Amino acid sequence: MDKVILVGGFNEIIELIEENSVKIFGIIDKPNLSFNNYKILGDDIDAKLFDKKTKRIPLIISPDIPFVREKLHNYYVKNDFSFTSLISNKAKISPSAKIGVGSIIQFGVNVSSNVFIGEFVKLNTNSNIGANATILPNIKICKGVTIGAGAVVTKNIDKSGTYIGIPSKLK
Repeated sequence: MDKVILVGGFNEIIELIEENSVKIFGIIDKPNLSFNNYKILGDDIDAKLFDKKTKRIPLIISPDIPFVREKLHNYYVKNDFSFTSLISNKAKISPSAKIGVGSIIQFGVNVSSNVFIGEFVKLNTNSNIGANATILPNIKICKGVTIGAGAVVTKNIDKSGTYIGIPSKLK
């Protein structure tokens, strides 16, 4: 991946892309905003009018909120865009871990062996996934879930929402 289009101009994701030496072709966001002097290509509505060459540049969806990420993914799939993942070169990912497309893995994240991270998942700075981690091994988490800081997930989660505490419970 040599260049990307960023959906949503979040500075921490811009910095992560720059740290990974990837070129930002442009940002899809409100036209009156400015992000580190990167070109604003237009908003979501404008994006469907991009030419085929521009649509071949993979997207990175930056918002944190799971349902917003899913909504944006569905919109851009309908408009013939492709996606890529963004993994910090300062994250530790086991060679046996599987990372789904569209995921963002930030600085200091540790993903241990035989872990599966689904599509369009965002793991924030210093997340720790696997043994002795916040999320115990063999745990399944459905779409639309946010795990709060310090929570310990000991059971599968099959209902969307925010989970906090030890053991984690729906907020």
